[in-house]
Amino acid sequence: MDFYLYILITLSYIVLLLVGFIKKSGKNIRSLTFFLYLVIAGLIVDNAIIAFGKFIGTGPFLEKLHLLRYWIHAIVTPTLILFCLGVLRKLGEKPFHSIRTIRITLTFTCVLILIEIMTVVAKIELKPVTEYGILHYVPETEIEGSHLMIICVSVILLVTGFILYRITKWKWMLAGAIIMGIGSALPIEVESTAFTNALELLLMISLVATNLTFSKKENT
Repeated sequence: MDFYLYILITLSYIVLLLVGFIKKSGKNIRSLTFFLYLVIAGLIVDNAIIAFGKFIGTGPFLEKLHLLRYWIHAIVTPTLILFCLGVLRKLGEKPFHSIRTIRITLTFTCVLILIEIMTVVAKIELKPVTEYGILHYVPETEIEGSHLMIICVSVILLVTGFILYRITKWKWMLAGAIIMGIGSALPIEVESTAFTNALELLLMISLVATNLTFSKKENT
């Protein structure tokens, strides 16, 4: 069952990526919000590797592919912070357009990437696990501080969603961030390894909808 779920999630991300590129103008592609589509591209690779793991089989090649997943996660996920600034800049508020704001956001993003690489990716040891028909590699032991980066990104997504709601009454980015946060934090028992991935998909849908909506407003 999980194989089909991961295939569905992968295909959904491909559709989201195509919709984003078709709907966005050249001007918007050069904006900070473009980092959202970099994240989606990474999630396509991530879910495809998980889906087809059982066909590849246990061994060094699949292990390297899963290590690639962690590298992608470490390098690409923090760029959602740049996306957040890109969306806020579409509001036209001066504080979001200052050079200082851009420098602080870029620095914070780079710091999170370095922290994730040094504390997680550089130390990670993987082991093969088969769950619900899915063969994937997971960390042998829980790595201390492994959730720091994702917590920081999640908080910034929540804050950005809240700002958008307060200023424009757009609620979907905030809703997506809240659903992702609650779903990841609560110990919900689901007979599937794809639960968190499905929540990520809902979040990405809300972010793409947010980006397209405010890009359209910016161009009118």
